[in-house]
Amino acid sequence: MQGHTTLSSKKKDDLNSINKGAELMMRKKSPFSNSPKLKKNRRNMEQAVLALSVMVGVLTLGLGLVIGYLFRSYIHDTTPQYSHPEMYDANGNPLPDELIAFRFDPDRTHDDDDDD
Repeated sequence: MQGHTTLSSKKKDDLNSINKGAELMMRKKSPFSNSPKLKKNRRNMEQAVLALSVMVGVLTLGLGLVIGYLFRSYIHDTTPQYSHPEMYDANGNPLPDELIAFRFDPDRTHDDDDDD
């Protein structure tokens, strides 16, 4: 009750249909390669990709700047700002009048106090 397992000699195998894909891939020029419509579509696609890339880059830069600014302000607001202890009196109030500031000028080579 097996079926007919032999091939008929009348029917020849068509092996050329199997090789059609390889022939298509090995072909040098495509019939669509010189199509002006394809060139126009490719140019439009390149312009769209370029525009989207620029927009994503600018938006990423802007988002990074905003997040960086917010993080810097958060750190600045939450960390205590320390000052020198000699700038405060016994009660912890700043002493704006009693501070002495010295400025050293590295370009000054002579002393004006010795006028002998």
